[in-house]
Amino acid sequence: MSYGSGTGGYFPPEGGSGGYPPPPGGMPPPPGGWYGGSGPQPPPQPASQGSAIGALIANIVGLCMCWAVALVGIILAIIALTMTSSNPKAAKTCTIISWVLFGVGIVFWVVLLVFYGAMGVFSMWEDPSVYAY
Repeated sequence: MSYGSGTGGYFPPEGGSGGYPPPPGGMPPPPGGWYGGSGPQPPPQPASQGSAIGALIANIVGLCMCWAVALVGIILAIIALTMTSSNPKAAKTCTIISWVLFGVGIVFWVVLLVFYGAMGVFSMWEDPSVYAY
């Protein structure tokens, strides 16, 4: 009984010389291929610090307008700056909250400016002789 010439005494499996047939259903290969990865992958890039620095500067400007929400925004922006390399997702969250607090402070400032301006106009309508030159 002969097993074929050059096969070392056995017949190769069906599906080619690789030993295993392709997976059923046409599944795509996993990342790195079927027989292992392409080596170590580079580490992920750290989060950008630009947004956290911008939030810090914006909240310092908000603090100059004497708003207490800017203090919390400054603290969160500093925390975001220190966490950008170790925990980018939390740093992004702190930065977003810091920007939101800055926006709330600006809206509050505009509302008060309009309110006090309207109070001045109403007081002038009430007694115009006070403002006469």
